[in-house]
Amino acid sequence: MITSKDNSKYKLWLKLSQKKHRLAEQLFLVEGEHLVNEAATAGVIDTLLVCEGVAFEADADAAITYLARPLFEKLASTVTTAGVMAVCRMWESHMKAHNRLLLVDDVQDPGNLGTLIRSALAFGFDGVVLSEDTVDLYNDKVVRATQGALFYLPIHRTNLTTYITQLQQAGTTVYATALTDDAKPMAEIPKQTSLAFVVGNEGAGVNKDLIAVCDGSVIIAMTEAVESLNVGVAGSILMHHFNDIG
Repeated sequence: MITSKDNSKYKLWLKLSQKKHRLAEQLFLVEGEHLVNEAATAGVIDTLLVCEGVAFEADADAAITYLARPLFEKLASTVTTAGVMAVCRMWESHMKAHNRLLLVDDVQDPGNLGTLIRSALAFGFDGVVLSEDTVDLYNDKVVRATQGALFYLPIHRTNLTTYITQLQQAGTTVYATALTDDAKPMAEIPKQTSLAFVVGNEGAGVNKDLIAVCDGSVIIAMTEAVESLNVGVAGSILMHHFNDIG
């Protein structure tokens, strides 16, 4: 049981609310029974944190550290907490296939990124690749929005211009979501063996330089009553249409 806010481990865990400390320690926090159990299944838990007075049994071999309630509540990022958290190790899964990929260009809203990752897993995409300026994958709001999908899907961060060129050289056709004059409706794009799609920033869309290096642009047909869709929604529709789940 940790009861002092001056405990060295506790002070480190508090710092994990900041991106720079998460990166330095290669650790991040997850909250709630569902995410903790998903992290346990993935084998990435470093330490289980349980609030005093809470009974919890996780499917994990990690040691349990109990925290006094005031300390636990200060560490939690949610107002109403279930009393269980886990300190998890960052990892990077190998991209085993490239038949369906989602490339995320400078998306800033954590909920949008979490939704895109969850949909990518649901619709059989092989992985998600983030631009260098996209919101941090281990932001607590992103982690919650993925509902555990981040534990089961390869997710990389890199320079997208370079990565798109590498994909094309390997035979992957890359489309940007963009309102360009030559953009094609989804139904007109053949479902080739290897496809990648780029979705963009909430306000600016996909960077023009990225659009220029893509093989083409794709649009989602809509009524004139709606000007545009949220990137999480648009990306999910796109992935469902081009899903690779048979």
